[in-house]
Amino acid sequence: MGQSLVPQDLERYVVLWGPGILILIVFAYGLMKLAYHWIDRSMEVKRQQMDSAFDIARDYIGQLAGASRSQAEALSRLASTVEHRDSMESYEHQEMLIALKALHRNVEELMAEARATEIADSRLPIADCRSVANRQSAEGSG
Repeated sequence: MGQSLVPQDLERYVVLWGPGILILIVFAYGLMKLAYHWIDRSMEVKRQQMDSAFDIARDYIGQLAGASRSQAEALSRLASTVEHRDSMESYEHQEMLIALKALHRNVEELMAEARATEIADSRLPIADCRSVANRQSAEGSG
């Protein structure tokens, strides 16, 4: 008698709880898929925000470097016109002219380095760019 009750009880539990458990499994699977989708969307939005912030910073630095370069070129032209004058003032300002020329060369070198860095950064995969940015922000805050 004891053996025949166990299968009947098992059959009764399967009939009563089986559909509910299946519905629970399907519901849990759907919620899990929805959570993964939501997490992916929020990560995509954060990535787009970081990319736009990097683009804004890159544009700002490019404009600042371009302005510095044009200012250095203007100062260099001014220095070369003053240098060609045969007057007492040109001899008095030789040190300033040399400094202006050195400044122009330094700005040109910095622009070349910035272009090389931008080219190198554009070749990095997005994950590497993020790790470089995270490392730089950690160094900046540390």
